[in-house]
Amino acid sequence: MVQKNQKLPTIRGEGSVTPLYMAAFSCHRDMVDYLFELSGFEMWDVNDQIELLTTSIANGLYDLATRILQQNNMLAWVQDRDHETPLRVLARDPSHFCGTSDTMQLGLSWRTIARALAPVLPRNMRLPIQLFPPADDDESCDAYALFAYLWELTASRHQQNDIETGQANAIEAFGNANANLLFTAAESANDEFLVELIRRYPDFLYKVNESKHSIFHIAVLHRHVHCFNLIYEVHGVRDLILSYIDTDGNNILHLAGRLAPQNQLNQIPGAALQMQREVMWFKEVEKLVKPSDRIRKNDQGQTPYDVLHSEHRGLRKDGEKMMKQTAKACMLVSMLIATVVFTTAFTVPGGYNNTGSPSLQNNRFFNVFPTSEAVATLSSLTSVLMFLSILISRYAEDDFLDSLPFWMVIGVAALFVSVAAMIVAFCTCLIFYQHGLASTALILFFFAIVPVMFVALKYLFWLPYYVVPMIAGRCFVQTIGCCPSLLWFISYK
Repeated sequence: MVQKNQKLPTIRGEGSVTPLYMAAFSCHRDMVDYLFELSGFEMWDVNDQIELLTTSIANGLYDLATRILQQNNMLAWVQDRDHETPLRVLARDPSHFCGTSDTMQLGLSWRTIARALAPVLPRNMRLPIQLFPPADDDESCDAYALFAYLWELTASRHQQNDIETGQANAIEAFGNANANLLFTAAESANDEFLVELIRRYPDFLYKVNESKHSIFHIAVLHRHVHCFNLIYEVHGVRDLILSYIDTDGNNILHLAGRLAPQNQLNQIPGAALQMQREVMWFKEVEKLVKPSDRIRKNDQGQTPYDVLHSEHRGLRKDGEKMMKQTAKACMLVSMLIATVVFTTAFTVPGGYNNTGSPSLQNNRFFNVFPTSEAVATLSSLTSVLMFLSILISRYAEDDFLDSLPFWMVIGVAALFVSVAAMIVAFCTCLIFYQHGLASTALILFFFAIVPVMFVALKYLFWLPYYVVPMIAGRCFVQTIGCCPSLLWFISYK
């Protein structure tokens, strides 16, 4: 078609967009490479050029973005119609700096953070850098290269302007001009971008936005674990940053007491688990601040604990309702099992012979029945006690962190054991009675185990949300030497 009409690549469509722009918007790489040489890009005005540049970055066409910048490097600091610069487009989306798989994302993230912060870490904390090989992801590498290129162009432009204007505080002016990138990355949980920015300009650690929030205050507000974990690597200035007070008189613990954004809460199943995560955040931040900050009042006269209680009143009630409903349902099943197995616990299969001994005592499966009955009885009674503890709990904020999850885990596990033991006792009885049932005992046992597998698979999804926080203590990794897989699991995206 182009051979027949060479003007086709320059003909604009609906909205005055070019074929090259549509190819970049649709992420058709081969078509982009073909049209770029035919579209007469150098003849476009600046508005069309910057739109194509930001669109190519947003869609992961980093090679095209680099070629555009090579033809017009002034586009590095030009804003598009949405008032977005190329660097801001990179800062807004964390996916630019990681691969598609979770393992690749984790390895790349930890290698980048560890590499960037290695100069300020003790030597014994640098070993985990070797735990992850470099990510074999060309797109991710292209994103880093594009970031470096854009940063170099932007820095060169500011340096040239400072020389021409003779500005005294050139470094501070440069940091203030690019601070919006920092806060955009923090709000978007783009920890890779944050690390790259701080590595190139360490003073970004002290920058605050119009609300007097640092990147760590923003991370707490938006519940971004990866971004907040950087606080553990800046020991020298951590106390200073955490002492910042915002325009409403809130310290960082007040912000931790606020209710998380709904999109973060939706990542956790159930109000009770959401409440647990909120308390975990509050407790972790509480460990970092000074004792005086824990009782400091904001402009509304509220302490951090007051904010936590008032902001989470609705979520706490929903969590209480969820826990009670679950406990009541499970407790009913446990009591039913306890009633059934208790009445049959003293029944001997096959009865007694003339001497008063069990008729089937020589059967190799004889001891299985009373053992399974005893296990089922004790497990069901244990689960009843655990669920009863949940029902009579006071349901304070701290209860959602440890006691309620502990009782729920023990109760569900005991209920599962009692169901499994009851099924074993049932199948053992089938083996005892030889009237045509022994030959089909294995088949019956297979079908009987299906309910157990159903329960196991159902609660296998829920159990880690209860168990892992109790084992780990918190959902935060305080040093690079901690297990990174735990961080990935609990921060679950």
